[in-house]
Amino acid sequence: MRFKSFLQALTRAKCDGLLITNPLNIAYLTGFTKSQGYLIITREGRKIYFTNPIYKDIAKSFKGWEVIVKNPGSNILGLVAKIIKRMRFTNLGFEEKNISYANYRFLREAFSQTNIELKATGNLVEILRMVKTPKELRFIRKSAQITKEALCFIEETFHPALREKDLSLNIDRFLRQKGDNETAFSTIVAAGSNTAFAHHIPTELKIGSNFFLTDLGSKYYGYCADLTRVFFWGKMPLLFKKIYATVQKAQELSLKKIKEGVKASDIDKAARNFIERKGWGKNFTHGLGHGVGLEVHELPSLSPKSDIILKKGMVVTVEPAIYIKGKFGVRLEKMVLVKENSQEVL
Repeated sequence: MRFKSFLQALTRAKCDGLLITNPLNIAYLTGFTKSQGYLIITREGRKIYFTNPIYKDIAKSFKGWEVIVKNPGSNILGLVAKIIKRMRFTNLGFEEKNISYANYRFLREAFSQTNIELKATGNLVEILRMVKTPKELRFIRKSAQITKEALCFIEETFHPALREKDLSLNIDRFLRQKGDNETAFSTIVAAGSNTAFAHHIPTELKIGSNFFLTDLGSKYYGYCADLTRVFFWGKMPLLFKKIYATVQKAQELSLKKIKEGVKASDIDKAARNFIERKGWGKNFTHGLGHGVGLEVHELPSLSPKSDIILKKGMVVTVEPAIYIKGKFGVRLEKMVLVKENSQEVL
C-alpha cells in the first residue's frame, strides 16, 4: 500500500522517476534503516538502490529491488547518472531539500548533452509519511512510553546540585538504555531564566531547588517521541502560577479541536487566541506543534499559516508556550494521535 501510494504521488508530480537522497525517506520506502546511498523509483514501479560495498549483502536481501553496488573509489552519483541515461527519461525528479548544490551541479552537467530535465520536487515522500501505519504507531507509542518513564526517572534521581548538563546527560543515558542507541534529539534542560529560551543548550549552571524545564524524546526502532514538562519545587510565585495555568488551558483548548478534517492552522489558532486574550500573545513565539515520526520534526506543521487538513493516523505535538525574557518560560508538550472524530493523547 505504501509503495502504491508513492507511485500515485509520482504520477501526480509528472515525473518519470524520482531520485531519493534523504536517508529517512529511503528507510521509509525500503525498510532499510542503515541506508547509505541513493534510491531511484520509476513511474512504472522499477526500484533501484545504489549503495556502497559494505551494505551489499544486506541490500541484496530486499525482495523486488535491484541493487547496484559501486566500485571502491568510484563516484556513486556518476553511476546513478549512467543508469538514468539508459532509461531514456524525459525528466528526473529530485528532492530539492535533500541534495547539495554540488551534487545538483554534477547531475545537471551529466545530463547537459541529453534531453533529461531535472525536476525539483518538494515533500513528495514526506507527505506520505504524515499518516502512520499500525506498525509505525506501535513504535511511536513505545517511544512515548519510554519518554514518560524518563520523567519518572527525573523525579526519582534529581538533586539540586546537578548542573543542567549533568541532568541532560543522565536523561539521554536513560533514554538510550530503554530505546534505540540514540535519542530523538539532544535533551534540553533549562533552569531559572534559561527556560525563557525555547531551544536552550544545557550549561554548567546548577539547577538548584527552584524550577527547570526539560524537553526530551526517546527513539524506538527509528521512531521518535517528544515531550516537554516543567518541574517545580517549593512555593510557586503568583506570576509563574498564572503563566503555567494559561499555557495549560491553551493546550486543553487546542486538544479539544483535534480530529480528522480540521485545518492545522485552526488548532494553532485555538491556543494562540487564548494566550493573546490573556495578554501574552507576543510571548508565544513559535508554532503550536509539528508531526512526529522518523523525524522529531516532520509534517504536518501546526502553525498559523499551515493549510494542511488533519487526517486519521497523524501524530502531532501540541506545545503552547509563553517566554518572558530574563525571568522564565513555560512550555507544555503532549503527543497526540489524530482520530476520525477525536484524538488520543499518547
